[in-house]
Amino acid sequence: MRKRLILVLALALVAGLTIAAYAEVQNVKVSGDLSVIGVSRYKLALKDESAPLTANGYGHSISAMLSTVRVKVEADLTDNVMATVRLINERKWGAEGSASSATNSDTNIDIDLAYATMKEFLYSPLSLTIGRQELRFGNGLVIGDPDTNGISAGHGTTSRVGFPDSLDDFSSRKAFDAMRATLNYDPLIVDMVYSKISDPSVQLHDDADLYGVNASYAVSKDLNAEVYTWQRSRESGASATANGINRKEKLNTSGAKATYTGIKNLILGAEGAFQYGEHLANRSLYVDEGLNDNTRRKATGYAIQAIANYVMPDKKLKPSVGGSYTFLSGEKYQSEKKSYRGWDPMYEDQAGGTLFNKILGYSNAQLFNVNGSVKPMDDVTMSLNYYYLRLVKAYPDVSDAGSKPTAVHMNGVTGDPTYDMAPHKSSLGQEVDLAMIYNYTEDVQFGLSGGAFVPGNAFSKTNRDTAKQVIGSMKVTF
Repeated sequence: MRKRLILVLALALVAGLTIAAYAEVQNVKVSGDLSVIGVSRYKLALKDESAPLTANGYGHSISAMLSTVRVKVEADLTDNVMATVRLINERKWGAEGSASSATNSDTNIDIDLAYATMKEFLYSPLSLTIGRQELRFGNGLVIGDPDTNGISAGHGTTSRVGFPDSLDDFSSRKAFDAMRATLNYDPLIVDMVYSKISDPSVQLHDDADLYGVNASYAVSKDLNAEVYTWQRSRESGASATANGINRKEKLNTSGAKATYTGIKNLILGAEGAFQYGEHLANRSLYVDEGLNDNTRRKATGYAIQAIANYVMPDKKLKPSVGGSYTFLSGEKYQSEKKSYRGWDPMYEDQAGGTLFNKILGYSNAQLFNVNGSVKPMDDVTMSLNYYYLRLVKAYPDVSDAGSKPTAVHMNGVTGDPTYDMAPHKSSLGQEVDLAMIYNYTEDVQFGLSGGAFVPGNAFSKTNRDTAKQVIGSMKVTF
């Protein structure tokens, strides 16, 4: 399947570039948005530290103003050809540098989107999109953000510009360098994708190749079903090669999703995915597991997600309630099994902006969520989210492990701090987030939210303080 997909997309690329060379501009549309966010986070490390801020912003507290500017240009060309380019600047206020400095300039303009779309390519059902584009399938459980929404492009490197590490989950960058072929046989839509992705785990891997097919079918007006299969292939980097690992690490993720809207005002959704392939020991959930780099295990992770949302028939307040359950498989610490059973988050895009999203790597957990919202005024929406999190595989007691580590740590989001964990405990904690959105005009929106994460007994007492955050925002769309 992979070889055929590459051949088709390569031929389409050559033909598409030939067509684009003779295109004429018929219509140009310019749009964009400006977002300003004020964030204050307190005790994201779940404890006080000796300095107000650690090197990457995880300390007693951090407060910052962040801005994102995006300008998008869309051009309609002849022969069903369209081109889209979007420029972006993300920066922390008061943190400008020079282009020659170690951190480069925070006023640099980067390319966020740059792709061409050719409709009715070769024959009418086929559309082709080539270039830097956003990809999102289903609820973003598997595909949605090339570096997951816990970090941002270039995370952890000395040349990165933009937001501090502890705040870069607010990044708007979601684009993949990809080729996408879409076959529209209404009610069946099939997407075939190839993408080249920069892997943030530079110590182990170089770039990753992503291949996949997603098929969506409208069974009826009330029921939509999706099936998909994706393969991520990563080259072994210098660290792995030095330890005798020279083959690619290939991980496959296959799954299905269904959405039902047959009950008035109610939306029901369910998704399940299974992972299989190979897993290197360095990709363990635990940073100090002590397994040899040469250890190669088969991967057999899985995830299950169920979602329900109901809008109550009240014309004045427009109340809504919802809930979700997510299961992400986990692996035992220093497991001697030949199969690695932890879930790999792939390129997920869920739970952005929450505190636990910066603390928890998206694996080895059960997540329970209930939420609700009301509109006390036409232009004001208030919402409440409650999360409860549990470990799937509790951490062990290794105090008498001889040469093994005397403590274990939870491996959080890539580049972020680890946390000391208590043995044989499963409660990760609870989070409550309250938010208000005010639509000042159709083009201007203000937001204010506050949240708190209360660690559970799965965390050691050395880091079990409550983390808090307050977020204020303004967004102007033009």
